[in-house]
Amino acid sequence: MRMNSIVWRSRALWRAALLVLACVLGAPLAVQAAGVLIITTSPAQPGRFVALEQAAKSMGFSLQARFVEKIPADEFQPALWRGADLVLLDAPRAHIEDFMRGKLGAALPALDRVPHVWLPTSAPKPGGGLDADFAVRVHGYFVQGGARNTDWLLQALAAYEAGRDWRSLPAPQVFPTSGLYHPQLAQTVVGTPAEYFAARGIDPAHRPPTIAIAFHQQSIASGQTGFIDDMIRRIEAQGAIALPFYSPVLDADAVRRMVMLDGKPVADVIINTQITLYPEGRRTEFEALGLPVIQAMAWRRGDAAQWQADPQGVPLNDVPFYLAQAEYTGIADIQVAMATRAGDEQLMSIEAQAAAVANKALNLVKLQRKPAADKRVAIFFWNYPAGEKNLSASFMNLPRSLSATLGALQAKGYRTEATDEKPLTLLLQRLLAPAYRPPQDQEVLRELLRDGLAERLPVAEYRRWLQALPEQVQTPLRARWGDPESSAMVLHDGGEAYFVIPRLKLGQVTLLPQPGREERGGDREKALYHSTSAVPTHYYMAVYLWARQQFGADALVHFGTHGTQEWLPGKERGLSVYDWPMLAVGDVPVFYPYIVDNIGEALQAKRRGRAVIISHQTPPLVPAGLHDRLTHLHDLLHQWIAQEPGGVKDQLRREFLDGVRTEHIDLDLGWSQERIASDFEGFVSAVHDHLHELAQTAQPMGLHTFGHGSDERWRVATVMMMLGKEFWSGLADANDPNDRYDEWMATDYAKLPETKPYRLLAAYLHEGTAIANLDAARQEKLGQAKRWYADLGADNELRALLAGMAGHYIPTSYGGDPMKNPDALPTGRNLYGFDPSRVPTKAAWEAGKHAMDELLAAHRAKTGHAPKKLTFTLWSVETMRHYGLLEAQALWAMGVEPQWDAGGRVTGVQLIPREQLGRPRVDVVLSATGLYRDHFPNVMRQLSQAALLASQADDEPDNPVAANARRITQQLIARGVPEEQARAAGATRIFSSASGRYGTGLDDAALATDTWKTQAEGDRKLAELYLARMQYAYGPDESTWGRAGVGAATLNLYAEHLRGTEAAVLSRSSNLYGMLTTDDPFQYLGGISLAVRQLDGKAPALYISNLRGSGAGRVEDAAQFLAKELATRNFHPGYIQGLMAEGYAGTLQVLDGVNNFAGWQSVAREVVRDDQWQEFMDVYVRDKYQLGLKRWFEANNPHALAQSMERMLEAARLGQWQADPRSVAELKARYRELAQRYAVHSENAAFRQFVATGFGVAEPGPSAQATHAPKPASQAAQPQASTPQAAPPAPSISGMRLERVLPPAPWSSLPTTLAVVLLLLGMTAAGAWQARRADGRAMFR
Repeated sequence: MRMNSIVWRSRALWRAALLVLACVLGAPLAVQAAGVLIITTSPAQPGRFVALEQAAKSMGFSLQARFVEKIPADEFQPALWRGADLVLLDAPRAHIEDFMRGKLGAALPALDRVPHVWLPTSAPKPGGGLDADFAVRVHGYFVQGGARNTDWLLQALAAYEAGRDWRSLPAPQVFPTSGLYHPQLAQTVVGTPAEYFAARGIDPAHRPPTIAIAFHQQSIASGQTGFIDDMIRRIEAQGAIALPFYSPVLDADAVRRMVMLDGKPVADVIINTQITLYPEGRRTEFEALGLPVIQAMAWRRGDAAQWQADPQGVPLNDVPFYLAQAEYTGIADIQVAMATRAGDEQLMSIEAQAAAVANKALNLVKLQRKPAADKRVAIFFWNYPAGEKNLSASFMNLPRSLSATLGALQAKGYRTEATDEKPLTLLLQRLLAPAYRPPQDQEVLRELLRDGLAERLPVAEYRRWLQALPEQVQTPLRARWGDPESSAMVLHDGGEAYFVIPRLKLGQVTLLPQPGREERGGDREKALYHSTSAVPTHYYMAVYLWARQQFGADALVHFGTHGTQEWLPGKERGLSVYDWPMLAVGDVPVFYPYIVDNIGEALQAKRRGRAVIISHQTPPLVPAGLHDRLTHLHDLLHQWIAQEPGGVKDQLRREFLDGVRTEHIDLDLGWSQERIASDFEGFVSAVHDHLHELAQTAQPMGLHTFGHGSDERWRVATVMMMLGKEFWSGLADANDPNDRYDEWMATDYAKLPETKPYRLLAAYLHEGTAIANLDAARQEKLGQAKRWYADLGADNELRALLAGMAGHYIPTSYGGDPMKNPDALPTGRNLYGFDPSRVPTKAAWEAGKHAMDELLAAHRAKTGHAPKKLTFTLWSVETMRHYGLLEAQALWAMGVEPQWDAGGRVTGVQLIPREQLGRPRVDVVLSATGLYRDHFPNVMRQLSQAALLASQADDEPDNPVAANARRITQQLIARGVPEEQARAAGATRIFSSASGRYGTGLDDAALATDTWKTQAEGDRKLAELYLARMQYAYGPDESTWGRAGVGAATLNLYAEHLRGTEAAVLSRSSNLYGMLTTDDPFQYLGGISLAVRQLDGKAPALYISNLRGSGAGRVEDAAQFLAKELATRNFHPGYIQGLMAEGYAGTLQVLDGVNNFAGWQSVAREVVRDDQWQEFMDVYVRDKYQLGLKRWFEANNPHALAQSMERMLEAARLGQWQADPRSVAELKARYRELAQRYAVHSENAAFRQFVATGFGVAEPGPSAQATHAPKPASQAAQPQASTPQAAPPAPSISGMRLERVLPPAPWSSLPTTLAVVLLLLGMTAAGAWQARRADGRAMFR
């Protein structure tokens, strides 16, 4: 009777204790005298040991469990074992035992005098005289776990302590290595799917929707099945069945065995809750299964309320193993769905999060089982760049791609209409009209309704949805936007209010413009400079609500790079279903065609947008070659070199110099006339190298059409570029000085097919003609060329989109442009990111040191001294490409080096002694984008620690890091800040935007030239905006991360640290993205320049760390880098002809380039020149190359030309461009003509007045800081500035703008990785007509 009572009590206590899990890594348990001492370590779950301690106490004996990593160092002595009659050492694997032995250290020898047993998974290892049979029994109970085994373990220990016989206890219940679980199973676990279906009375051949749930066996062993049981209930309540299973995480075939029966899957979707320790194996397994896999993960640092309040969502230590490695395998839609319950620490479902996981799984099954003809698909497209007629995506021909996609859907059985590009464009443009009409204009809404181009969503229905949300969601929405009825997109009809939802309905497929982030007719000044909220509008949410509920979309498609939904406010990672991005899309499957060369932002779409990425190609990348004027210069150059001295040589020199000046090459190279005259031969050499570099530069040819490869000519040229200069250079005839790769390319761009490498490659690809004289390495590389050529056909893109919409798994790949990473092909795959714990890699560290040395030398050559302070702009998309080379530069500048473990993960940083460094340290300020903050928090931790170490090296008299830290510390102490806070602020060097926010605000504001009257006013407003947005500090104290200001002090800490910046650095690693391809370079690098100019009265030097090639790359002056980009793209006739072939979509590329050039003009005028503005006019308005641009613009999109001209005229109006009066008069006349013929309208009143009057250019006001033409950017006059003052308390501005060589295999060193992982497991306006529509679409890095 007593034994039964003990068993009953122990079972009751066990069931209660099963509610306990770790809320923090290895939370220390109470220290007490112990008869039985258990030494354990993470990832063991503390809840198990709490239960054991409590049960033992009730049974009359003492048991204490201690986590070895939590034991104070001074306790590792023989006295550690004092009072213990028995020691159990919980070390399931050899590397964990090694770790524990290493920690126990001096205490280990004394352990041999105490009865003990090591408890690896395989077999016990007793010592200290412990009975071997008892050790085997205890091992079986402990390792197998579960309620029965735990009861018997406690009884065995109690018997041991009391000196009683334990042999009458039952043998341990042994669970299979892999098993299927269900709380209703009589035996709890069965070994095979056949047994599972039989036990549940289900015929596998006629099973209902089946959702597999992968979990750890430890959940059963420790009795922690609460979350699994909850998911089972949710799934089966909706008529499906759950298939929960556990399996070894390192078994490459473990999942397949649990979800396959007779060679066929018996599950439709897998919900994974396991940590990913063997990503290579799981990736192969998932791809073979073809089943979509989503993930539910645990928050182990507190309860659901604490997780809800946490801005990160997923702790940074969990990113490598729960996000990065899981995404590598193809796991999608990773959600936090469980947390430890306060009080008893049971791991429990977070109700709404768990529901979202279950619902997504079931919706994926619907995609599998619903006929294509019955599916409804909502496709969202983007109104970018700003303008009533503009719709595009990054380097994609959007109308042509949509047309192709509609055709593919129709061919697959979807009920839709395939529509040609031009009529489709006209219809989609009509949907944009409301955003560019005054808010009081309701007729535009009624017209869309009359013409069948809009739907109605009753506001009452929207209110019902809104009122069901928590108050913390409703309050900020109403505070920012008022009541839903106040929206300018609401019509009142028959006493009822309706949202009008513009859309193009083509059968069961609907196309919608993604709404803007501001309301129609909002206060633009407030939106740009003073808004403190990034909450989306009622209308924004209503559009998505309509798509999900009223339209009933089975799938959402966000078409092209990129929209705004994934950039809405919310947690950085691991979002709540009540964060705005999740509220928008709900549980509907999302698919996202995304450019392959933008991994960082693709991860944002995955992690914050719930999307499965379908990668698409870049445009073809071809050698730019030279246009006729440059080929003539090249010929003159060679003639001059070959000519003997005399009159002919002198004439060639004059003709050559005339051509150089006409093409502004002297300015591009930064050579003054005096320098040319004094070193003409050096100049000739520089021009020769420059022309060769231009000719060999990768030039994007046109745009990509989703699912369709490029023209045959360009596919061959792209493969040629992928093979690279190193491949072709070895084929030159050593006896012919002109038979060189660089000379082959320095020819007319139109004659590319006639060049030697092109001819040889085309013959090989088409006819299989061998290329002679190839060494083994080149022969091997050539063997890949045919695969690359086939992959460039892009056939897999539409196939993958259709597969995703049929509920199938999408294989994964890393991204990058095909020249940097050929393995990014084929496209049509789900992109994954680089493991952040490896940044910087060892290779990146070595290259980064070299690059920093080169930068210091370049700055010394330019200014006469080495810099004391540099500012770097850190971008996630760049780090994904260069693996931390820029971070390595920053570390080396400060004189700090990373430390790696054996698996290549960065474990910390250490100071390099001054004598070893060999030079003074350089102070570094790091400006991180919001995306970088989200993706690389661990790197920010290392960098902040590096800055702290460098700032503490105050025994070095030439250490500017320490000097600046002291200066700011003293300044803050003088303002009343406590010394500890002041010192931390002084050591802080990393700044970003507020958590959950993205962008600097300059993407819109820099183009809003009508919001300031003089350039000086513009400089001030833009600088204050930038400093306010980017002032959130990430210093040595992580508990204060993401805060603005310091204590009660109102100073802008970022501004104080920026003071004295001598140079700022941006990396460019992509052969596709440059300085004018998006607005990010000007808003981040240009923003630094703008702020420093405003603070110090002098702009810093701007450098580009050009990492497009291999190795350390090279450092280039930003103005010269921009000039080369203009020469090989925007001003190159071949590039323009490529855009012309794209029709309508090409016109928007032209406009985007002009807009971004204007952005540079507003924020960093030192890098642009008057002659470049003039060239934009000559090339696109005057049609310098006689390409037929007037006809092309007017036939395809005259609004794009008009908007481009508006930018030119605005630059002239403000005195930014010192244009000649004839040019201005011509631009005005042409603009007026376009406005009259094509109903072009600008909201800029000052511009309208300017363009309507006179034929000259307005005189710049006294404050217009203009650069006079022509003048090299590097020699541009610095503006006069007022006396620098402490930065005013900047307003908290909001408003969102959207913001390879194969990567080293992150998991190649599995034993080391596993050791680390297992130790961590327990942690386990809109309405402003033309300019206002720009909100929410920039590309953030």
